[in-house]
Amino acid sequence: MKPLRWWVPVAGAVVALAAGLVPYIILNVMGVIPPGLRDNPWPMELVAVIATAAVVLIAIRAYREKRVRAVATVSAALATLSTAGFLLLVHVATSQLPPATNELALGTPAPDFTLPDEAGRPVSLASLRGQPTLIVFYRGAW
Repeated sequence: MKPLRWWVPVAGAVVALAAGLVPYIILNVMGVIPPGLRDNPWPMELVAVIATAAVVLIAIRAYREKRVRAVATVSAALATLSTAGFLLLVHVATSQLPPATNELALGTPAPDFTLPDEAGRPVSLASLRGQPTLIVFYRGAW
């Protein structure tokens, strides 16, 4: 059996990070992750769990060979923490978010609501029906 190289556990930890937590956060921030994968990213979870298990097995082998123990231990801890954080983020933190509301289909009338204009006077959407109207909703903090 060949001696264990130092880069093997590091590569496993990088795969665990690159398959789970990091791309999930990046894709969510960019808004390009499909809704089905955002709520249940099972392919990312599967690869991250397999990579973490491989790094833990490599760390066990490193202790048997008494080589690269420190690198294997740090890599296994990093892979385990990143995968556990990813699973907690997906299945615990986001489970408390309200479900996404249904979007209006193109061409369907918007439900009536009343909001104040720039002068503070209430304006209802029903009073603007029949004339071109542009409605802009701003998201985020000001």
